Amino acid sequence: MGLALAVVERVAEAQPIGASDLARRMDLPKATVHRVLLALEAYGWLERDGGVRPRWSVTVRPISIAGRAIEHKSGLRTAALSIMDALRAETGETVHLGLLQGEKILLIERIDGVKSVNIFLPVGTSWDLTWSSGGKAVLAHMPADQLAVFMQSPRYRRKSETDVIPPEELAAELAQIRRQGFAISVGGGASFSSSVGAPIFDSQGCALAGLSISGAANRLRERQLMELAPRVVEAARRINIGMALQT
Repeated sequence: MGLALAVVERVAEAQPIGASDLARRMDLPKATVHRVLLALEAYGWLERDGGVRPRWSVTVRPISIAGRAIEHKSGLRTAALSIMDALRAETGETVHLGLLQGEKILLIERIDGVKSVNIFLPVGTSWDLTWSSGGKAVLAHMPADQLAVFMQSPRYRRKSETDVIPPEELAAELAQIRRQGFAISVGGGASFSSSVGAPIFDSQGCALAGLSISGAANRLRERQLMELAPRVVEAARRINIGMALQT
């Protein structure tokens, strides 16, 4: 079972990928990898193209299963989808919904707007909580004991593992996010994205997800993000109400 899960993860990282390449990357015999690939195909987790040397990709089955699990636990997507679509229609911007997973945030839904974003994030992408407005909005509302543990590990600025964020700087930013109810993340140039995000809470009042609007950094400066912030906060509030009505 562990090997099968590892194969699914490695295929997802490099898809489409051939069996020989996958075996090299995993340092496993090709025959072993091929046997696991065929089993995963039979169960609907993987699919291959029709080439002479087929390349393998993950199907949508993991997304389907994950979606059912999320709904069973929180009703998050059901409450969020129509509100996300309305926010996209109102602003023309791309809207993301990220779910807290340990010390990362996992993108579980994206509704594309008509305005430029520069960076395309596939559903299933995960990243450090400090690397986006949605993640920082969740992090700022994390219980104090969990936040203290999180802050003990070095945190790096997005796309850099040499530029450490001073803990006092991060703590000050999180305090400001708690006061204002939203977070912003300003990109570093035309090739990056900026975003504004707000937290979504579960029935116990714990932040479990972040709702955000993202766009090209050469278009969304701090002023534009601050103007969008009330709409994101209101949309997150409506999602919270929708989740409460489902319980």
